[in-house]
Amino acid sequence: MSIGRITMIEFTSDEALKAAQKLYLATQKEYFPNAQVVINVKTGPLSVMSLAIYESYEEAEKNLVERQKWQDAVAITVKDTFYYEGDLNYFFQDPNAEIVSEYTEKDRLFFEAERQAEKSG
Repeated sequence: MSIGRITMIEFTSDEALKAAQKLYLATQKEYFPNAQVVINVKTGPLSVMSLAIYESYEEAEKNLVERQKWQDAVAITVKDTFYYEGDLNYFFQDPNAEIVSEYTEKDRLFFEAERQAEKSG
């Protein structure tokens, strides 16, 4: 059965939140490669709720080390964070829905490439 991991993060400033979003987009495939669905919702001026869906608890546990690396990278700018996880007991997506978000896969690819260029020197 698929499971969901819901992470709540409150940042110390708007700048910190924006920097963390950029880092997440740049590292999502590196740190969370086995997430099947990721939905990040800005729940307040300084807070984000992230919902990630994994195939199983075993798959979700595979990225805990990398998840901690991401958490450590933003820790100095985080006021509070915690997560829940549990069995996915309902999922619906309207096949005709036009879901619009601030960031898209195109943005993720851009920030990922930018990060790789920075690493390369």
